[in-house]
Amino acid sequence: MLFISFLGVTIFVGLLLILVITALVLAAKSESNLRFLIWGAIILFVPFLGAIACIINYYVTKNKVKSA
Repeated sequence: MLFISFLGVTIFVGLLLILVITALVLAAKSESNLRFLIWGAIILFVPFLGAIACIINYYVTKNKVKSA
């Protein structure tokens, strides 16, 4: 059997929380209300992949605006 220690679970949950909160803050700063609700639903229903996708989208969009 695979046993994961309490410390391992705590670190994983803490990192996931930080990732989700960061993604929600970045989405709130850069998106309109409807797009924020869509990103928020994606982030909450698929936490890890949704948060990573939102953070990547934020930085890609931010670099496009700067270079235009």
